[in-house]
Amino acid sequence: MRLGRFVVDGHIHAGKKDSAKAGSRTTGTFSEVESYDNSDQILYDMDAYDIQIGILLPSFTGTTNEMYGSIVKHHPSRFRTCAVDTQTRLNAQRGIKAWNLNDALKELDDVLSREPDIFVGIGENCPGSMGVLRERPTRMERYKELCATAELAVAHDVPMFFHEFNSFCMDEPFTMLGNVCSKYPDFKVIIAHGGGYKAYEIEKTCCLAEYHEHIYLETGYWKAEYYEYALKNYHVTARKLIWGGGDTGSRLWYPQATMPGAKLVESQGRVYNNRNNWRGTQREAEYQPDFYGWSTHQIHRLKDLELCTQDEINLIVGGNAAKLYKLPVPPAVTFCSGRPDLNIPYKDDDRKDKQAFPWPEDIDFIPDTQPFYG
Repeated sequence: MRLGRFVVDGHIHAGKKDSAKAGSRTTGTFSEVESYDNSDQILYDMDAYDIQIGILLPSFTGTTNEMYGSIVKHHPSRFRTCAVDTQTRLNAQRGIKAWNLNDALKELDDVLSREPDIFVGIGENCPGSMGVLRERPTRMERYKELCATAELAVAHDVPMFFHEFNSFCMDEPFTMLGNVCSKYPDFKVIIAHGGGYKAYEIEKTCCLAEYHEHIYLETGYWKAEYYEYALKNYHVTARKLIWGGGDTGSRLWYPQATMPGAKLVESQGRVYNNRNNWRGTQREAEYQPDFYGWSTHQIHRLKDLELCTQDEINLIVGGNAAKLYKLPVPPAVTFCSGRPDLNIPYKDDDRKDKQAFPWPEDIDFIPDTQPFYG
């Protein structure tokens, strides 16, 4: 049975191998990888689980906007893709030119301007974030980088993925993101993986989404019980959730076996890095892990747990992504709207007046609304 009326996988990797490329300057998770089209395997799984459209996400250095754009052009009814400053990152990785924000933003601006019907967002990694070889920025420098990226995203009216949610980080990424979203109330952000797969991680991101109207949470790694943090928070609800397989197409991660009886750690649905199979540069699993089996099961369980209705599920598994990415939706398909009881606005409500701490355009700092001081 299909998950909903119109189903979108919001997190797919279709243009890379996960083994480190020969000659990569770095080793480990952030090695340079080989650009590779594995969309045929992904389309097979999408058909097997009856998923209509997938959002592709360039990620590790070595993936290219050109490859991802080519996949969309070959399958225009099945895919759209986000963009990353892939060449700027690759130049830094290979020692050709140090990474800098101006080059990164120009690369993104060119891609988003040239093919807006193909490239519909920024991510999985925003400029200067996960995996790029660069000089360490100060917190204020990083804040200004995110502000500049927000301006670009707003100008193109596209969402940006945010993959900086490590709790043990000097940059305080969520505090920083909250300040950027207050400064740019039209800035649309999708927190990759919803901040993680553990209860405390998910609760934290739901608190952040509560205060900012355009922060969305991707839920592919969430077990059903944890959806309650969002669904029962009146300021979040189903309209800020975007479902996906988690990391569809990746061979670096895989769904971990359940751990029945566990009390202090996650009992099921954990996702581990495939380190136990790394042999030199051979990091990837020898088969394509099935990301849909577990993540689709969690959506079905939402009804068993009586956490939400099918109307809400239709938003989670397709409606929210269709709106954010301006996806082609069959005329007969409608999604829940005009439901104040679920914090789901009417179609013509832009929600600007619902921002928690909007700042006047000519003011850069208001104490207490901006806990980040640099």
